[in-house]
Parts: sequence; C-alpha cells; structure tokens
Amino acid sequence: MFEGRTQLAAIFLASCGVGICSGLFGISGGALLVPLLVVGFGFEQHRAQGTSLVALVAPTSLLAIWPYYSAHLVDIKVGLLMIPGIVLGAILGGKFARTLPPKQMRRAFAAFIFFLGALQLISVWRGR
Repeated sequence: MFEGRTQLAAIFLASCGVGICSGLFGISGGALLVPLLVVGFGFEQHRAQGTSLVALVAPTSLLAIWPYYSAHLVDIKVGLLMIPGIVLGAILGGKFARTLPPKQMRRAFAAFIFFLGALQLISVWRGR
C-alpha cells in the first residue's frame, strides 16, 4: 500500500483519527488501531496489537482523562480499583496471545469486537 515515509505519515494521520474516536467514544484506541494496522497497513495481528499498546497505554490514558475529570465524569475510586485486575489480565492476555497463530488471533479479535458491537446494539434497542 504505502512505503517508507509515506506509510509513516499515513499511519500518523490515521492515528489522529483513532485518538479523536477514542476521546469521543471513550473506547480503547486499540479497538480501532489494531484493525486499522492489520487491514489498512498490512501488519500481522500480533505486531499490530503490540504496536498499539506502545502508542496507547500511557499517553492516551493520561491525556484523554482530563476532559472527563474536568467535567466531574470520572469515578476515581472505581478506576483505581480496576487497575490491579487490568494489570493482571494484561499480563495473562499477552502470554496467551503469544500461543495463538496470527490467523487465529485475528479471528478471535474480530469475534470479540463483533460481540461488543452486538451488545451495544442490543442495549440501544432495549432503551438502556
């Protein structure tokens, strides 16, 4: 698709869009960035997931929280209580991901995102 600097520039522009969606919808940018890297830029699934973690974990979380915190839309206590589970889950999930072949990992990721989208649609249809 793209090569060299052109590819890096395209990835940068795409990541700006991912950042906007992440801040706007409160979703993990990885849910957007991983498929974008795989489908749009030809990354292998594991490489896309690892790359998105580097880009998203600290910078996005720290910067995206501010507008929500300023508007009193953050439950600090609940957020802090989730940290140990997320850390443990991330370690276990990363180890498990390394055991799956790339094609199987891509299928699992797609099924997970599809499942989350279906839950959102059901919730909207039920008026929640």
